[in-house]
Amino acid sequence: MRKLSVLVVAVMALLSLVVGTASASSDLSSGPNVLINPAIAAEGAVKTYAISPQALSCGAGNMCAWPVSDGSSSRCSWGSADPDWQLGSIRCSWSSSRAVWAVANNGQSTAYAGVCLYAGANYGNWQIWVRRGFGVEGAPGVRIRSHRWVSGTTC
Repeated sequence: MRKLSVLVVAVMALLSLVVGTASASSDLSSGPNVLINPAIAAEGAVKTYAISPQALSCGAGNMCAWPVSDGSSSRCSWGSADPDWQLGSIRCSWSSSRAVWAVANNGQSTAYAGVCLYAGANYGNWQIWVRRGFGVEGAPGVRIRSHRWVSGTTC
């Protein structure tokens, strides 16, 4: 029982590094790389990483999403905001039936700090924010329908 308690404390400490709330921040030189809506905070392992050649493949300037945590199949990618992944100009074929399990924000514009992903069309029901230049595997684990780049950490 003691080992289980230690494990729970360790997991909670790790999650506190990546799970937060969407709040405004004027200084983005430090702080989280990923913010997950506390209502859907991942129960499993969440891995964040800086975009690199070894990371999930996502072209420069794009935000990419996958229905699998290892990025092995079915990538959807956008170079700009999309208010509706199912009916917009770029359609993500699996988004109506499968959850997003990996996200890479390879946006290049310094005007934007991160990208927000939403469960609803037209930017409704915020789920996760990912800092520019970073990715996350193992989250958010929900169906996503829209996204947009933002200048701070507020979705």
